[in-house]
Amino acid sequence: MKNLSIKGIQTSEKNLFVYWLEFLKPYHKLANKEIEALGLMLYYRHELSKEVSNEDLVDKLLFSSDIRQKIKTDLGGMKNGVFNNLLSTLRRKKVLSTKNKITSSLIPNKDPMSKEFSLVFNFQINEDK
Repeated sequence: MKNLSIKGIQTSEKNLFVYWLEFLKPYHKLANKEIEALGLMLYYRHELSKEVSNEDLVDKLLFSSDIRQKIKTDLGGMKNGVFNNLLSTLRRKKVLSTKNKITSSLIPNKDPMSKEFSLVFNFQINEDK
């Protein structure tokens, strides 16, 4: 079929969110460490949404001390001060709100129980660009 290319990627669910952010890099322009941290936040948010259906509660639980500790551990044992600076940077970049909510456009619309996820880009070619 012309005008269509499909590629498959084998990944863990945790790494899926980093891939998601890597593919969206032209939109958010985050640095690699910011992508890694936000990818983990998206992963833990996704895991919480498997158990909790209330999105506001999921957002609150995501920034609980237990989940923050898991994220810091996954980031190689990041210190509190460094992690807090990273969160401040994500707020300045409008990726996190002042109420610690991830910008909705960066949250993939993935069914929590699905083992597949598709991301589709529709390139509109404009020769003036």
